Amino acid sequence: MKVDERRCIGCRACSAISRSISISEDAGIRSITFHSHDESLTERLIEACPAGAISSGITAESITLTFRMKRCSVCGEPFATEREIEHVASLIPETHKNWLDLCPECRRAEQRRSHAWHCIRIRGRV
Repeated sequence: MKVDERRCIGCRACSAISRSISISEDAGIRSITFHSHDESLTERLIEACPAGAISSGITAESITLTFRMKRCSVCGEPFATEREIEHVASLIPETHKNWLDLCPECRRAEQRRSHAWHCIRIRGRV
């Protein structure tokens, strides 16, 4: 397995397939270490990578990539890599990008607030 450092977005999709991939997060930095693994997993890893950063081939015994994390605009907690957010932004319409600055917890809270206001407005008309 080879990992293209320029294409990897640090999304962790590969770690769901192989236990030989370790992830750590500290002080707004995510580190992903690709250790040697069973080559029979390579095809599954290639399919799982949304950025096309994994390919067949020989690589060093172990490689560690580091990524700056995006912080939530509400709570300030890091929640995804900056590259991951850029990748998602490139795939969705402009009208849906307003939630990209929110962590999953704040996004759910915002959706609950929005839904509550919608219910209040509807009930006010009845």
